[in-house]
Amino acid sequence: MSSEEQTIEQYKKQVAVLEQRLQFYEQDGAAKLYYALSRKMVEMADLLNNTKLNSIPLDDPKDKTFDRLKILWNDSAGIAAAVKTLGESVGITGDESKDVKKKHIRTTPESIADVLSNSNGQSD
Repeated sequence: MSSEEQTIEQYKKQVAVLEQRLQFYEQDGAAKLYYALSRKMVEMADLLNNTKLNSIPLDDPKDKTFDRLKILWNDSAGIAAAVKTLGESVGITGDESKDVKKKHIRTTPESIADVLSNSNGQSD
């Protein structure tokens, strides 16, 4: 393989890596956050359901289990409301793979130029 062919192959690999990175940033971050928070709510509920309050040693000052549980149940309503609002504002469908991979406006030099020319009173 010649030096030019090696250079071309290196550039192809770089382009592939950059395209993957671009796809990552084109994901819908709000939808990803919605599903991540939803999973955490399920984990919080499981933790609360699996912990029996009468089995917590309340007389042991070193045991912080009860304090940690209080933090969870104090914050749970706020987290649930935030997840609900986020889901409604983003238009969550329940299909995570589709919601996260929604295509948004892709920022390119051309799209930036279009925005700038329109903001200066020029038309397309």
